[in-house]
Amino acid sequence: ETLLQKIFTYSLPSASLLLETKNLSGFNVIVTGSTGGIGLHIAKEFAMVGANVIMACRNVKAAEEIVSAWREEASNSKTLNVDVMELDLVSFSSVRRFADEWKQNAKPLHILINNAGILKIQESQKFTGEGFEQHMHVNHIAPALLTLLLVPSLLKAPSARIINVNSVGHLSGVVEPQYWNSSRIEESKFNSIEAYASSKLVQIMFLKALASKLFDNNKASIQCIAVNPGAVRTNLTPEPKDKLFFAFSPAQGARSAIFCATSDSVADNLVKGFAYYSSSCKPGKTAAKAEDMDSCLEVWQKTLDILQLEDDYVSQVLDSQ
Repeated sequence: ETLLQKIFTYSLPSASLLLETKNLSGFNVIVTGSTGGIGLHIAKEFAMVGANVIMACRNVKAAEEIVSAWREEASNSKTLNVDVMELDLVSFSSVRRFADEWKQNAKPLHILINNAGILKIQESQKFTGEGFEQHMHVNHIAPALLTLLLVPSLLKAPSARIINVNSVGHLSGVVEPQYWNSSRIEESKFNSIEAYASSKLVQIMFLKALASKLFDNNKASIQCIAVNPGAVRTNLTPEPKDKLFFAFSPAQGARSAIFCATSDSVADNLVKGFAYYSSSCKPGKTAAKAEDMDSCLEVWQKTLDILQLEDDYVSQVLDSQ
């Protein structure tokens, strides 16, 4: 799938063409990690078609400079509705502040795109200030917290979608919640690629569990989709980038996430509110572990325990609406 991805997607329209006929005026879209790579192009494409885009990122100054450039580019043709909000996934406090600030607007959230992530190839294991392996923290635990805190805003929209930018690498991941904590990992057994893959696997499993809980509570208005954007030349890509002849540009890599966020056909392929899509904008197959709902619920429970949220958090949120 990865080596031949350009062939598989040759006939697909660009991200811009996918949105050409869409009327997203009034739609609120949050994109994390939007100052570079895929996230930057996702945010720009949505802004250019009239959506209200919130760039959620660590480097606020860089984001504001990007927005200024976009506005100059579009100055004679349209007004761009783009806001910049600080979000640092390394800090749970930052995630909570972001969610609190957003909720003060009392606006519905139509699309949440959890794009931000890290891949630290050939680096030794490192832990965040919260005490978790950095890939697991940034790629899964923090986005999970953000998503849960934004569920009330998602419920305010007539129809909403959560898009998690994932990876085909999740197929080689393992589920070992007992090793998420720094005190349980042995340096000699650490492998950064496996750590990344595992974080992406549990990201899918958590999202699938969330979708199931929403679906069971008759809240199918929130659709949960994980998408593999393919191999993309971004800052996550190891050097030298010029040898990755099969890799997408960031603009091409943004296509599948935008498709999953806006295509009507995606709803037809949901199973209990969840779907996984490939870089060719078609339903894909997840790892066997992610097909096991009991395992997904174990990941769900471990994540809630880490975040110190009640077991019935989703039910509480739904009852309060």
